[in-house]
Amino acid sequence: MSKSIINLSTTFLLAFACMVQPAQAQDFPSEPDWKVTAYLWTMALDGEVGIGPVRADIDLSFGDLLDALNIGGAVAIKRDWGRNVLVADLSYYSLSPDDVTTPLGGSISTDLDMPLLQFYYGRKTALSNGHAGWLVGARYMEMDTKLTWTPNLPVPVERVKKASPDFTDFLVGGFYQASIGEKWDLTLQGDIGVGGSDHSWNVQMFFQRNLQSGNAVILGFRVLDIDFEDDLPNGELFKYDARMSGLTLGFMWD
Repeated sequence: MSKSIINLSTTFLLAFACMVQPAQAQDFPSEPDWKVTAYLWTMALDGEVGIGPVRADIDLSFGDLLDALNIGGAVAIKRDWGRNVLVADLSYYSLSPDDVTTPLGGSISTDLDMPLLQFYYGRKTALSNGHAGWLVGARYMEMDTKLTWTPNLPVPVERVKKASPDFTDFLVGGFYQASIGEKWDLTLQGDIGVGGSDHSWNVQMFFQRNLQSGNAVILGFRVLDIDFEDDLPNGELFKYDARMSGLTLGFMWD
């Protein structure tokens, strides 16, 4: 694990410890409570993807991503019972960014299909104005990648590289939820993953506006950073080192 990840872990745990102040014993509802949230992650994408010597820098703002987006969306399913919480979070994005120039000469076009699936189990502790807890789980991601290199030659020639590597990380983290008004809740969550990738980390903050019907509108911000390398069957190196960040907007059914 890199020094930066160790520093990030230490900072997160210290901040989390400062927030968590146990309150008097509080009973959590024992009946299972299901919540389904459909949301859009209005992310920017910044990083690099490469297959062997063919590599492309990706620097997409949200506006650029809308232009590059073929299809995308996300849904999260949550079950609470007692002090326990179980979450499945699935997102999928298919991107075709604009061509970029390359040090090899010419241009590279990129096509990325990225399904991302996260499962985690958490355990809650009551606080004076909400609850906090720890979580453990797994993060699976596949990167179906196509890079098309068009060198500067008198006769147009394309060299196509394709790969579909994936990884599964085991993750550990924490969460904190508090009421910040009569109809508003605040949630902070973070995790660090290891095992399949070189490293991955995820942090998110969101505000929940509770409606009279029991449903809610969600507005937040999320950052997911992934550094992953894999030796392909043909001996070439696949590399994906990118950070996805941006606002999340969704609707929760309870």
